[in-house]
Amino acid sequence: MKKLFLLSALLVISLMAKAQAPLNLSEGESTLVYSLPKTVFCIEVETEKVTQKPGVFYRYSERYLATNKVITEEKTNYRVKSIQVKTRAIPDPARTYAFVPGSGKASKLSVNFQGILCGVNVPSEAEKPSSQVASSVLADSPQTNALLPLGEEYMMAGSQAKLAEGAAKQIYRIRESRLGLLTADVDKLPADGDSFKSMLAGLNKMEAELTELFVGKTTTETQTQTLYLTPSAAISNEVLFRLSALKGLVPADDLSGAPYYISVVPATVGVGAKSKSDKNELYYVLPASTQLSIGDGVNTIYSNQYFVPQFGKIVAIPESTFKQANVKVQVDSQTGRLLSVE
Repeated sequence: MKKLFLLSALLVISLMAKAQAPLNLSEGESTLVYSLPKTVFCIEVETEKVTQKPGVFYRYSERYLATNKVITEEKTNYRVKSIQVKTRAIPDPARTYAFVPGSGKASKLSVNFQGILCGVNVPSEAEKPSSQVASSVLADSPQTNALLPLGEEYMMAGSQAKLAEGAAKQIYRIRESRLGLLTADVDKLPADGDSFKSMLAGLNKMEAELTELFVGKTTTETQTQTLYLTPSAAISNEVLFRLSALKGLVPADDLSGAPYYISVVPATVGVGAKSKSDKNELYYVLPASTQLSIGDGVNTIYSNQYFVPQFGKIVAIPESTFKQANVKVQVDSQTGRLLSVE
């Protein structure tokens, strides 16, 4: 993406050095160069990774804790939690034009930092700080490999069954201590409410860590990854990405994952770029209303409507508009739409 933004920022300079259709620059001629925008879809996919790990004493869980609801093997599972779509405008090389100012014509053409048309006799847009979306992971804190809080009798036994017995007895002692605190059946109660909460939290944490040695541990992680799509034509149920049970989000050509599909359907498709630019005219876009939807083939996970300039029609602003004194023309740099003429 950094390369993409760099190319966009240098677009105007490169066009001055090397003319390409629909530009037609003449040497020594005072020419203003501008681009119309095209939309990039920034698709943020949030996935949830659930990892299950068995406890070292899972074989003894029914004997000592009277439960058989335990994790017996390591498993990893991914699911799509949510999908959000944002848009970003970049210059359209196929819709980059030259405009020659002259008598009775616009002489103050405003473009933004990418060279996209903003209007005539209006302030240019300031450069916006780039917001790179990095992959993020939110996970539970890893458990440290601390020694079991057991006495010498169990730690020196050298038997896993004996260790499991000691861990189970420690769990029951913690439960008795907690019950004594809650029922005030202890010799000395904590001095204040904060101390009481701290002691109770410590007992709960110790019990949870010991219980995980029997029933296993489940860890949940949330990961966010961003995909970029710049459609040049309508898209119907194409594979956007795949979700693998072992690797999470994988590319569309990785058959190890289940496919997720995208459709980009404009209501009306406009004409293409003009083959020849008339330097006496200034152009804007009538962006096409476009429906974007993403799903797994059965359920639609995301659906929204956007105005996409690359699917829209190019319209010329009449030359007579600029014969008015101090005329102001404002164009939306995101969609290329004409906003106002004053």
